[in-house]
Amino acid sequence: MGNEGNGWQNILRDALRKDGMRAAAIVFAVFGLLLLALWLATNDGSSMSMFLALAGIGIIALAIMLYFFMPSRYLRDDVSDATAISSVLALNKVLSSMLVGTGGIYTNNNGLVRVFIPITPVTDIGTLSPGVEVFDVKGTAKGISLVPPGNGLFRLAAGMGGVFTREGLESEIKDVMENGMELASSVGVRQDGDNIMITLAGMANGGMCRSIRESDPDVCTRTGCPVCSFLACMAVAGTGQKVRIEKVEESDRVLNITLRLL
Repeated sequence: MGNEGNGWQNILRDALRKDGMRAAAIVFAVFGLLLLALWLATNDGSSMSMFLALAGIGIIALAIMLYFFMPSRYLRDDVSDATAISSVLALNKVLSSMLVGTGGIYTNNNGLVRVFIPITPVTDIGTLSPGVEVFDVKGTAKGISLVPPGNGLFRLAAGMGGVFTREGLESEIKDVMENGMELASSVGVRQDGDNIMITLAGMANGGMCRSIRESDPDVCTRTGCPVCSFLACMAVAGTGQKVRIEKVEESDRVLNITLRLL
């Protein structure tokens, strides 16, 4: 509950900061218009008149930039990638050293999204309901239940107002990836039966995904990288079904991800 409260406080703080910047932009715009009005009233071709005109135009231009392009801190993509690569690879190295190589199954248990990696044969997917424990040995299928690598992005999207439904899932994923998170410049989502095919072009984190695949290709279908895992989390939330990352391929700098509903 505390983390959720902090999340809402951050959102409120950002909103207040944006409102304050917009208010300042309006003040600058009014001041610029007053300078232009003064220039029109006293224009005699002198240097002072020209100064008033240039000052008014400059202040109005500044107001426009403050209103539409508010300053904020941006993190370089390579720095962001480096913070995620090590943890994802370390997690999957631990799993592979435990001889866990099967594909993870994303599930939603009362709003709790987990990636369940079976270590015994799963005879009935419908019975899987992982809890909060890492080693899930209570049910008929034994396995490891983990917080998905994409859980942080998923919670952030939910905090920004993202809602995922079965009917609008394709457009919702596209909107979040392109506009809400700006993780890709172009996103295509298509559902064919139990398969959801997603294409990502112009990825902001393309280097991270590529580095993880080159280091350990099994990561893509075992737990997934933060981006593919985020897609699986959205699919689980929208459909209410269990999801597996079936395949991840790259062609001409376009990432093709296939999710399978179970």
